Amino acid sequence: MVAHGYVIHTRTFQENKVLIDLLTLEAGLLRTVYRVSKKEAQVLPGPFLRYELEIAGRGDLKTLKSIEGDGAAIKLEGLYLYSAMYVHEIIEKIVPLNLPLENMFVLYEWLAQSFEKQLPIAPLLRRFEAALFDEVGMSINMGMTATGQFLTPEQIYQFIPRFGLKPYHGEQLKRVPSLFVSGDLAAAYANGDWTNKKVLEMAKMLHRDWLLYLLHGRELNARKLLPVSEYAGEKIGSVPVFR
Repeated sequence: MVAHGYVIHTRTFQENKVLIDLLTLEAGLLRTVYRVSKKEAQVLPGPFLRYELEIAGRGDLKTLKSIEGDGAAIKLEGLYLYSAMYVHEIIEKIVPLNLPLENMFVLYEWLAQSFEKQLPIAPLLRRFEAALFDEVGMSINMGMTATGQFLTPEQIYQFIPRFGLKPYHGEQLKRVPSLFVSGDLAAAYANGDWTNKKVLEMAKMLHRDWLLYLLHGRELNARKLLPVSEYAGEKIGSVPVFR
């Protein structure tokens, strides 16, 4: 199979072999084994460069027979590089292997090119995360309550990962939600209003907790490279409120 893709992760495997995970246009995320000579081992295929690939095999672990650069490498540094490393880690841990996801490839390429242009990071990451969740069938439903009711703009809702949105009327909570959010802000998120600073602020916490839920509580290593800021706004108990 001839494919086009980007290197997401590499690691040593056996003598003169490396494992290379590739996000491809044609077949989604693939795990491949690549044989390298002693000379080639000094310059392994790197990230942020689109490659033309020849891949063989039917199992989960495929053979990468050839890999050649296709165009110029995308150059990233500083927070843009750290953000890309974070994106690679969530792709590696969330996207299933061998599942054709053409939109995922296009989304990744758009994100990497946007990083190279040094566009504002927060809207790019939140949009990418939301689209990734949707692509792999793990989207966050913020357009209606968990029981299918339309949202009331002024109503405050609690978001619980296993359940969804539930109206909050000041009652004693049986479980601590990820956050509280007004109906109008939840609807703005559902409509993809990534120019809204309140949506971005809320989405950062929402996506962080959603990833924890999907990864069964395992933290992402690359997140340690990104800036950390404590929420200083309104809270109910210890839980942030966004409205």
